[in-house]
Amino acid sequence: MLQPNYREFYLENILGFLWRQWSALGVAGSARSEDLWVIDPESLLVFSLEMARYEPRLFDEILDWLAINGKRMDIQRLRAIVKKKDKKTQRLMSAVSAFLSSEPGSHNRKWNSLALLRSIRNEAAHNEVLFRTKQAAPGPEPINESETFRKYGFLRQQISLRKMTKPVPVTWRNNIRFLLRSLFGIGSRSECILYLLTHEAGHSTEIAKAAGIHVMAVWNSLQDLVNSGLVLTRPKGKRKIEYWLSQKRWWEFLTGENFESIQKPLWLDWISLFSALDAVWNVLNEVEVDTSDYMRSSKLREAMETISLEFAKSGLDLPVISGIDIPPENYEEEFQKFIIKALGARSGPNQ
Repeated sequence: MLQPNYREFYLENILGFLWRQWSALGVAGSARSEDLWVIDPESLLVFSLEMARYEPRLFDEILDWLAINGKRMDIQRLRAIVKKKDKKTQRLMSAVSAFLSSEPGSHNRKWNSLALLRSIRNEAAHNEVLFRTKQAAPGPEPINESETFRKYGFLRQQISLRKMTKPVPVTWRNNIRFLLRSLFGIGSRSECILYLLTHEAGHSTEIAKAAGIHVMAVWNSLQDLVNSGLVLTRPKGKRKIEYWLSQKRWWEFLTGENFESIQKPLWLDWISLFSALDAVWNVLNEVEVDTSDYMRSSKLREAMETISLEFAKSGLDLPVISGIDIPPENYEEEFQKFIIKALGARSGPNQ
C-alpha cells in the first residue's frame, strides 16, 4: 500500500508551489518565484481553491489578491474552465464569486457575471467544513460563520481581508499575460498574442484549444490583428493558414531590451497540467481497500506522464518517467524525485 507520507509529501510540495506562483502575482508572503514559465491566473485559481483548503492562510490571501487584482482576471475564460470541473469545484468557485461581488471595491459587477454558476448552490446536499487538516480531517467548525459560503454548502468563519496584496508586477516575465491585458484588454486578443509570442506560429483552432477559449473568438481576434499588419499569415498544408509574428519586434517593444538578451518565458498548458496534478491528488486520496498497489501506481504513472509531456513541450529539463518495469513498492521514490523536479522546475533547457 502507498505510505501515508506519500500523500503528505505531495501536498506539501503542491502548497509550496502554489505559494510561489501567487507570490509572483503579488500575494503577501515570503515565497518568491524564479520560474521561467508564463503564469495562467484562471487555471491557477481553480486548482488553488481546492488545494488551499489544506492551507487556510493561502486561501484567504488568494481572496485578498482577487479583491485587489480581480479586475485583471478573464471571467469568460474562468467560466469556461470551471464549467468542465466537478460540482464541488463549481460550488466553491461560486462561493468565492459571491463573496467578491459583495466586497467593497472588488469590482463586484465583474464577479456578478459568474451568476450562471450560482444555479448550482441548491445542489449542495449538506454543509461541509471548508478547511481541512493536512491529514484530511475536517477542521473545527466555525463559530462566526460566513453566510455567503454556507449558501454554497461550505462552513467557514467570516472573512476579514488584510488588503496586503500588491498590484501584479507586470514587468516580470512570468506575468507577461497581465502586461498584454493592460495593453490590449482582457480576452482573446491578448491570449492570441501571448501564444504567438511563445510559439513559432499557430492555427486558430490550436490557439483556442491551448488558451481554453472559443475558437470563433480567437478567429475574430486574429483577423483584427492581421489587419494591423503586426500579425502575419502563411499557408500550412493544403487548406490551413497559420498565424505568426516577428518575435524580435514584439519582444523588444514589450521589454525595451535587445532581443538577444531577453529571456523569454515558456508557455505551458496549465489547464492540462493542473488537471493532471488534480488527478494525482485524487489517486492519493483513494481509500478503497480493493484498489491494488499496482492499480494505484499505474494511475499515478499515467498522470505523471501527462505532466512530463506538457513540461517537455516547453523545453524544461525533467527526469524521464519510470517505465512499467518499476515495481509498485519502488514507485514512491521515483514519484518523489519527479515531483520535486517538476514543481520546483525553475531552469530552462539543459541548465
